Amino acid sequence: MVGNALTDNFHDHLGLFEFMWSVGMISDETFKQLNVFCDFQSFIHASGQCDKVLDIAAEEIGDIDMYSIFTPPCTANFNRFSRLLKIKKKVGLIKRAYDPCTEAHSTIYFNIPEVQNALHVHRKNSSSKWVTCSDEVSENWKDSPISVLDIYRELIPLGLHIWIFSGDTDAVIPVTSTRYSIDALNLSTTSPWRAWYDDGQVGGWTQEYNGLTFVTVRGAGHEVPLHKPKQALTLFKSYLSASPMPTLKQVSDL
Repeated sequence: MVGNALTDNFHDHLGLFEFMWSVGMISDETFKQLNVFCDFQSFIHASGQCDKVLDIAAEEIGDIDMYSIFTPPCTANFNRFSRLLKIKKKVGLIKRAYDPCTEAHSTIYFNIPEVQNALHVHRKNSSSKWVTCSDEVSENWKDSPISVLDIYRELIPLGLHIWIFSGDTDAVIPVTSTRYSIDALNLSTTSPWRAWYDDGQVGGWTQEYNGLTFVTVRGAGHEVPLHKPKQALTLFKSYLSASPMPTLKQVSDL
């Protein structure tokens, strides 16, 4: 079960730029330049030309949360990641509103010495602080694959229970990217595109393929359980029971 995951550099870039343009985040000219200079680039190590266009896109987009574009960004006085495209809720608390400063809270928490000692973090040989996404690791990772589509092609014939889900307000690895990547697998459809329901409301959309099920979660960002915990629970239950996502009739009959 994989959610909003980087899958294939070309198709993920194609879908990303289309998503940003279609929701009005970037200009027509920047959209065209992104497709010219970045489509065949690595997400991890892009070219200088691609980086320049990404900087223009970031300026056009402004200060929003790329992981959840329709929720307010964290405005508290925390250190925040500003680079474009950087890539706990209990069931009883699923109605609590999403906190856009969750990442900042986590960064503070995991840098508390008592917490690091409890986690057996070896701090003696390092002056680095814990961060959610490390520039040092990213910039020195030299063997990042350009695609993992071949892994899906290897696993699908084995009959594994494979689901891919996507929060549809994520602009880091958006739903359009995932759809392009799935389309590249050339799988036959076993159940066509339809809405699925949670408490009588559309929770998202789903399509079943030969060997893979795709599910979108309406209104969820990059981390679906963080943004839409109740719908994520419905998704996870369906996956564990190997059942299709609920229809309106199934919800009405409960």
